[in-house]
Amino acid sequence: MRYSHLILAAAAVSLAASATFAARPAPSARVALPLKEFMGHVMQRNAEQLWAWSAEEVDAKGTHSGKPVDEAAWENAESDALTVIELSYVLQSPSYRLPAPEWPRYVARARAAAIASAKAAEAHDYPALQKAGDDLNAACVACHLHFVPELEKGPPLPVDPKAPTDL
Repeated sequence: MRYSHLILAAAAVSLAASATFAARPAPSARVALPLKEFMGHVMQRNAEQLWAWSAEEVDAKGTHSGKPVDEAAWENAESDALTVIELSYVLQSPSYRLPAPEWPRYVARARAAAIASAKAAEAHDYPALQKAGDDLNAACVACHLHFVPELEKGPPLPVDPKAPTDL
């Protein structure tokens, strides 16, 4: 009998301690990078790693695909997608959240595409991975156009000096 009372007492103390710990507010996360740096060096790099798995390029030598070819590559594609998902939560933290009502919708759209990428990679579904990559790119471009449109403006195209001028 005493043994069961001892176990119950230990459980009660443990429960009380965990409740006290859970009730404490989480310490503030330290932000080491301004949003511009975070987006350019962390989010962009990880999104590009994810996009690389669905890339299709055509050049003079033929078509080159980023399609994962073995279990390790599919696992890496899924890991890259999961990283982008987690980074989307960082973008909604108080340290990085923009004070605009549209911000959560843009972040959620990118997260949804990254979730679809993770599911596609886990299922080894290359067409779904490509669609999710396109959706992630569209989400990023839409957000840029809304908040930092200068990011989506490319340099002017060179003018061919032999091009007709009387069209």
